[in-house]
This record gives sequence, C-alpha cells and structure tokens, in this order.
Amino acid sequence: MELITLIFFTVVLVILATKFLPYVYEACMFRIVLNKIPGPGIPLFGLAILNMTKDKAEMNKNILSYGQQFPKGIFRVWMLFKAEVHLFNPHYMEALLQSTKEIKKSHFYDFLLPWLGDGLLTSTGAKWFRDRKLITPTFHFNILQNLALNMIEKSEIMTMCLEKRLKMDPTKPIEVHSLVAKCTLDTLCETSMGISVDAQGEDDGETEYHKALYNFIDMLFHRFFRPWLSLECIFKHTKEGKEMFASIKMLKDFGEKIIRQKQEIRKLNKSGDNHNENDNNIDELGRPKKKAFLDHLLDASEKEKNPLSVEEIREQVDSFIFAGHDTTASAISWTLFCLGNELEVQKKLHDELKAVFGDDKRSATVSDLTELKYLDRVLKEVMRLYPPVPVFSRTLLNSTEIAGYTLPKGASISFNTLLTHRNPMFWPNPDKFDPDRFLPENLIGRHPFAYIPFSAGPRNCIGQKFAQLEMKFIMTAILRRWSVKSVQTFEDIGAYQALVLRATNGVYIEFTPKD
Repeated sequence: MELITLIFFTVVLVILATKFLPYVYEACMFRIVLNKIPGPGIPLFGLAILNMTKDKAEMNKNILSYGQQFPKGIFRVWMLFKAEVHLFNPHYMEALLQSTKEIKKSHFYDFLLPWLGDGLLTSTGAKWFRDRKLITPTFHFNILQNLALNMIEKSEIMTMCLEKRLKMDPTKPIEVHSLVAKCTLDTLCETSMGISVDAQGEDDGETEYHKALYNFIDMLFHRFFRPWLSLECIFKHTKEGKEMFASIKMLKDFGEKIIRQKQEIRKLNKSGDNHNENDNNIDELGRPKKKAFLDHLLDASEKEKNPLSVEEIREQVDSFIFAGHDTTASAISWTLFCLGNELEVQKKLHDELKAVFGDDKRSATVSDLTELKYLDRVLKEVMRLYPPVPVFSRTLLNSTEIAGYTLPKGASISFNTLLTHRNPMFWPNPDKFDPDRFLPENLIGRHPFAYIPFSAGPRNCIGQKFAQLEMKFIMTAILRRWSVKSVQTFEDIGAYQALVLRATNGVYIEFTPKD
C-alpha cells in the first residue's frame, strides 16, 4: 500500500513539474533578460517596498533623479514580479510609438477596466482600430470651429466665478485646478456630449464627480504599489477597495445619466417637426453639420451593422469625459503657475493680447487665437516641463532590440514623457522655462519624438486639437482681465503623477485686475 501511495505521489509530482516548470523557467529567463537593463530598487521587491514609504511628491522627485542616474535614456523597475522598462530617449521610443502593431496598453491599465472597460483609452487590437476610425471624424477641425462659441461661453462663466471669489477677498490666493477643472468638465460635456452638467454652478470646491474621480485615482495607485492587491477578490474586501468601487459606481452613474439625457433629447427631436430637425442639421452654408461625439456614437449604435452596445457607449463616454477634461485642466493650472513665476513672459503675453484685442472687450474668436503666436509657444513650453500625461505604457507583443538590450515579448514599456521633455541631450538647460525653444528656427533638427505631450504615432491623443483650442480660449479669457502671481515657486512646488501630472497641494494664484 505504501508503495502504491509513493508511486501515486511521484506521478503527481512529475505531472505538476512537467506542467509548471516551463512557466517557472520562462519567468526566470524573463527576469534575467530584463535585469541586464540597469535600474533602481532592491533585490526581489524592486520598488514596491520603497514606494510604500514615500509620499507622492517624493516619488516624482525620484523619477526625475532617474533621468540623471540613467542618462542613456533607458532603465527598468521591478514591482515584485512585474517589471516596466522606461524609455526617455526619443531615438529608442520612435520605432515602438510609430508601430501599428505595438498598441496594446500595459498591465497598469487593467486597474482602469472596472470603470472604463474597453473604451478608446484602454482597448487594443481590432476593437481599438474600429473605435478610433468611428470616433476620429468627430474631432474634425470644422467641428471644433462650431464648438468655439461653447468654449467661449464656459470660459466667460469661469471668469465670473473667479470674480465672485475675488470680491469676497481680493488678496486671498485661489486654488485654480479645481476652478479650471469645473470649466473643462462643463465644456467637454456640452460640446462633445451635447448635455449641460453645470459643474461651474456648484458651490466652491470640488464637484461630486471630481471627488469620486480623485478618490478612484488615489485608490488605484494605492493598489498599484501593493502588488499583492492586484487580485480583485482580495482588494474589493479591503477598506480602500470598497472606497474605490463606490467611486466607480458614482463615475459610471455620471456617464449613464448623460447618455440617458441625450437619448431623451434625440427622441424628442425625432418625434417633433422634421422640417425643424433638418434645419438644425444644416449649417449657414447649407451643408450638413458634422455631429458631435455622443451623437456619432448613438447614430452608430442605431445604424451600423455591428452596433455599439449600451455598455460600450458608456465606456467611451466615461473615457472621453475623464481623458478630455482633467488633462486640459492640468495643463492650464501649470500654465498659470509658470506665468505666475515668469513675470517677464507674462508681460509679453499681455502685450500680445493688447496688440490683437486693443481695448475691445469682445470675446476672442478662433481667428484671434491664430494670431497669438507667443501664447502658443508658452503653452508648448508649459507642457514640456509639466506634461499633462507624464507617462504612458504598452505591453510588447513581439520581442525587440533597443539600445543594445533585448526587450522580451510581454514586457511593459513606459514612455516617460516627463523625462523625455527634460532630457539634456535634446533640451539644453532643460529645467529653464523658455518659450523661445519653440520658435521655428529652434525647431530645426530637433527629434520629432523629443516632444510628445499628446503621445505620438497611431495611438496619439485623438482630442489634442480640441484641448489646444480650449486652453487658448481659457488662458485668453483670464489674461485679458488679470495679471497672475504664483504663491509657490519652481523650487518649492511639489508634483505627483495621478494619471495626469498634478501639484501636490494644488496651485495657488493671486489675481490682480489689469484695469
């Protein structure tokens, strides 16, 4: 009997070894290959334990220090058994970013799936190509021109909110990110969704949507730096997990409410006077109007051979509300911070605005914005130093050679925008704020992937023209009324990565009327 038992367990062990040893061997070889790339951290744990003990600003400082520690432009980090290879040399990044095959997002984006599902931000393969092709026409420049009036209106409302706060205490600095984020949320929902959420009509402070959003992101990073919480069956029972899923429910409800409201409006239009409906779809030149984002999605769900499901529409809506407003709010907040420290640059901007508008109090137009060349350079320089999306990542579908190292299939590749934009090989004196870096004569010979605030290649930001137009309208509305001074300096402000680059304790600005 003992012999039979011994034979049985021996057979079981042989079967298990035969089944699992190849996976163990493959994992070991994967680690050996990636460890040939230099990187920070401690054996086995990598950065997992170290990052748990650091605050957000300290982690961002560490990332900036890696730019000096690994000047070649490549390093790897481990989080227990998961690795990321960071690239910040544009020569190394170019081939991967231009590829139409290497478009799969990394494992980090899996943490977004409970909320965003397979929206354009997280999807890959044939689904991503289908959705990108479907959505691209909604960001045609002609559509953006039609949306300009709405951008102007929301910018004006924001200045009225600002004036209201200044009347209460003209000397008190104002935290601008929460103020601007309401404006960009209002703008995006009304332009791309056709629904007013009146975020700027809420009381001072963050909206319920923003509270849920930032709580979700905080919990996401809490989970990311604790790899043992990657299993949802464990994480959802923790205090942080319960908070995160409560936030997800609120964020989903927000997107679903917008879709329901839009569907009701469409039903009313269809049941109304067809003549009036057709008139509303014709522009001043008698051409059919190009439809906005959500109308385009709902049309596709009703007419396409392979229609989008209700859940797919909700995922796209949530993806665009998040990615389309918080990134822009980040860029505008950092612009006010930079101008509040670079008063000579601000004076040049005021002079440019004076040259274009004179003493006229009329609202800006798209035509006016094209004349604001210096504002354009300022915004580009802000996004160089403080890119709204400081890092984005992919999972390799094929092994490749970069910088003399083998990057195996399945490796996570992070394109570190923050370090790329401060790489001294491509940006002399990289920490200095200098909009003239973007003068036409200074662009000659610069590597095209040395500046990628909206990513690059086939998976670049689909809404970048929308964001640039909105930033210019908002900055013009503010600077025509006020001069700004930052409470914080370049040296003392802290920044952290929360999907977008945010100031650790907010951005506080003092406003002085120009008149």
